[in-house]
Amino acid sequence: MTCPAPLPLDEARRLARLKALAVLDTPAEPLFDALTRLASELCDMPIALVSLIDADRQWFKAAVGLPGVCETPRDVAFCSHAILGEDILEVPDARLDPRFAQNPLVTEPPHIRFYAGAPIALDDGTRIGTLCVIDSVPRQLDARQRTVLRELAATAAAALSMRGRAIEQSLQAKGRYEDELRHSAARLRTLYERTPAMLCSMDPDGIVLTVSDTWLDKTGYQRDEVVGQRVDVFMAPGMDATRQLARRELDRQGQCHDMPYRLVRKDGSVLETLMSAILERHEDGRHVRTVAILEDVTRRRAVEAELRAHQERLTLATQANGIGIWEYDIEAGRLMWSDEMFTIFGSARADFTGTLDDWRRCLHPDDRAHSEQVFAEALAGRRAIDYDFRVLHPDGSVHSVYARATIFRDEHGRAQRVVGTNYDITERKRMERELAEKHELLRVTLLSIGDAVITTDAQGRVQWLNPVAERMTAWSTESARGLPLAQVFEIVDEHTRLPAPCPVTRCLGERDVIAPCQHTLLLSRDGSEYGIEESAAPIRDDDGTVLGVVLVFHDVTEQRRMGREMRFRATHDELTGLINRGEFERRLAHTLEKAHADHTRHAMMYIDLDQFKLVNDACGHAMGDQLLCQVTTLLQGCVRARDTLARLGGDEFGVILEHCTVEQAQRVAQEICDAMEEFRFTHEGRRFRIGTSIGLVPVDERWANTSLVLQAADTACYAAKEAGRNRVHAWYDTDQMLKARQGEMQWASRLEQAIDEDRFVLYAQRIAPLGQGAAREGLHAELLIRLRDDDGKLIPPGAFLPAAERFHMASRIDRWVLRHAFRLLEAHEGHMDHVATLTVNLSGQSIGDRAFHHFMTELVARSRIDVRKLCLEITETAAITNLADATVFIDEMRRLGIRIALDDFGAGSSSFGYLKSLKVDYLKIDGQFIKTLTTNALDHAAVRCFRDVAQVLGLRTIAEFVEDEATVTELRRIGVDFAQGYLVHRPEPLEVALNLHDAQTA
Repeated sequence: MTCPAPLPLDEARRLARLKALAVLDTPAEPLFDALTRLASELCDMPIALVSLIDADRQWFKAAVGLPGVCETPRDVAFCSHAILGEDILEVPDARLDPRFAQNPLVTEPPHIRFYAGAPIALDDGTRIGTLCVIDSVPRQLDARQRTVLRELAATAAAALSMRGRAIEQSLQAKGRYEDELRHSAARLRTLYERTPAMLCSMDPDGIVLTVSDTWLDKTGYQRDEVVGQRVDVFMAPGMDATRQLARRELDRQGQCHDMPYRLVRKDGSVLETLMSAILERHEDGRHVRTVAILEDVTRRRAVEAELRAHQERLTLATQANGIGIWEYDIEAGRLMWSDEMFTIFGSARADFTGTLDDWRRCLHPDDRAHSEQVFAEALAGRRAIDYDFRVLHPDGSVHSVYARATIFRDEHGRAQRVVGTNYDITERKRMERELAEKHELLRVTLLSIGDAVITTDAQGRVQWLNPVAERMTAWSTESARGLPLAQVFEIVDEHTRLPAPCPVTRCLGERDVIAPCQHTLLLSRDGSEYGIEESAAPIRDDDGTVLGVVLVFHDVTEQRRMGREMRFRATHDELTGLINRGEFERRLAHTLEKAHADHTRHAMMYIDLDQFKLVNDACGHAMGDQLLCQVTTLLQGCVRARDTLARLGGDEFGVILEHCTVEQAQRVAQEICDAMEEFRFTHEGRRFRIGTSIGLVPVDERWANTSLVLQAADTACYAAKEAGRNRVHAWYDTDQMLKARQGEMQWASRLEQAIDEDRFVLYAQRIAPLGQGAAREGLHAELLIRLRDDDGKLIPPGAFLPAAERFHMASRIDRWVLRHAFRLLEAHEGHMDHVATLTVNLSGQSIGDRAFHHFMTELVARSRIDVRKLCLEITETAAITNLADATVFIDEMRRLGIRIALDDFGAGSSSFGYLKSLKVDYLKIDGQFIKTLTTNALDHAAVRCFRDVAQVLGLRTIAEFVEDEATVTELRRIGVDFAQGYLVHRPEPLEVALNLHDAQTA
């Protein structure tokens, strides 16, 4: 889908200026063709265009690299975007730019990937098109190429401006045209000076050592055709004098500059260049080599010839302003004409008879009678000869002529002779018509544009208002004309309501354009108010004298309202209207900065709703939103108006209490807890009690940054939840519980690093069969994990797994264990026959994570090991907590052939009931029953009961924490299938525990 460019603010005026140039759909012109060729060559691009942006198309005045294409629709034109800015629009890769990625000019021929367009701006800044270069591969212009593109665009603009600029009658108008042409030539000369050069290095005998790619590109040779040849081979005939002069300059001062030098291309054509050379010597003065830098001036000379031709045409056009002088001797009836008169009247000197009939014969038939009447009345003394008439040239062309004459009389008043002058004013008449049309177009444009326009004189008095300005100020042009602008255009600062500086006064004082202000409010005469953006620019005559000011402004009231709304939305929670987390953290940072700077004390509360999830699940999210709004109202009633209350996310809120001690803040927090204790949320006759857990932290100099404050507040809130919920826990430096939590948080970062650096180690503990035929059972073992610290010490899982569970990293560790276990077992695939069962523990987070389910399925599908040897251990607590997910996971794993063990069985109060839902293979009896099996009759009965239930269900049992022979004996008597503990085996590295080294050796 294309992304059309928005219309420029001055679109109507811009189109009017473009139409007035009368350049659209005109034949090709050498100057513009030369400019596009230069742009293509100097920027090294296959495509270059002079593109003019019409109402619904872009039309190419000149094009290189697009044969047969003269225009495209405007809505896909890159140039429509380029005219929106004052400088070059560069698109390094159109496929990566969302404005152009789906543009048909990108996805279809010519497959634009790179675009750079310099706006073509007329004298008044109106951007009517671009000079652009295009490539089908991603590119980027360098600084020199950007300068080249700007200069070429300026030259094109100058040429177009000359087309539309009227030729004045006086010599001053000629001077302006000539100045403009000289400026254009100067710009081209600057461009030529920056033209890329070619490089050639030669040894003292004139043998070519190396040449640059540009030298090869310009001449058409391959490198192996040049290197090793004498440089004379490539020099055009007739260059001996130049070579000798260059040699003298090099011998005398070691360098030469800008010498005309002609090269013969491979195709036989001659390449015109300017050569500068440097002679390199050893320290002992011996000649090492000569480096010549050649500037290709072939294109420059072609452009200079084109410009000379253009200047000649302009000179011929201005000769039409020549003055013709005539004299008529009344008594003799003789008429005399100067040479210019024959040109003005289109008459041949050979046909001139010297009578008035020569004049009458040239007059246009429709003007002949009037001209003769004027001449007769002038001779009679009733009027002066000062009028316009038309003449008809032999070629049928009609020209307008201005005549003025003086009649000389004798002492009696009789006319003796008449001396006069004639001017060909055809061009002036045409210009007057165009000026009248432009004036009317400008008037209509100013009346129809959406911006308000006011013009003043040099003293700042109102001269004119367009209809938009009349509507916004409630002043008509008639009533406002001559009044000081401040009386008609009353503006104030929208924030302070104080009078704002008058842009017209500033413009007259600084004599320069005044940029738009951002916070101006216009007070209309009828009491209305408009948010506006205004700018002012001086109106100057040809001498630069300021004649007045044009003030342009437009209504941005709605735009500012939307801006304020967007800023509000960016900093506030949409549901509750409270500030959001980002704004809360910004204000907290500001408060902490004040605490450091002023040694002041503040406080922060982290509030978490205790039963919000229950309402959300039971009543739906809409009721959950309603609950949050009610809680917001309750919290606002408990804190001061100056305090900052924010919704930090979900059911979490934060409060910053500035200039408040911890004791005072604790009273406020307790008030919130009490209010929430009494609050009940009602929905469809059901009542819900919603409590809060609040973490309270002092905000003072002890904290280095806001992250530490938020971390402490979250920790304190967590401590409040663990202590029983609906209570306040305040942070104290001596708080051991919170410090322990901080230790867990430090573990989180250590675990992240350990996962990234692969610093976990796999251990295993064997499980011994207790029944008859134990030797045939094969080896049973459970995988265990250790963490290798920075100093190489192994850290047991009990030190870091609680933190992993707390910070939701347990599932990532489970994935690491499984990937590495599978990798190790695959490496020993041929030596695993003695292994019967390998058990891997899974966390509750993995059981409740559908993504982990998918990971496990994919891992098994890619593996080569016999997964029937694999058994996954799930704790009873994890299974019950995620019963639905656990059931789905267990069924899927058993379908793949993996066995399941239910760990810590007996720890829950409803263990037997869940066995109906969970299809497992093993029950691992919780170690609390095994430790006292031989001394506690109740535990003995429980273990026997567990074994009986397992036997009924066809499950095998494993006893944990077996540490003495008496326990083993009793387990055999009861009929438990397996024993695990330090008596059986102390954990060892996985390969050692599974006897994999021995198996490989065997």
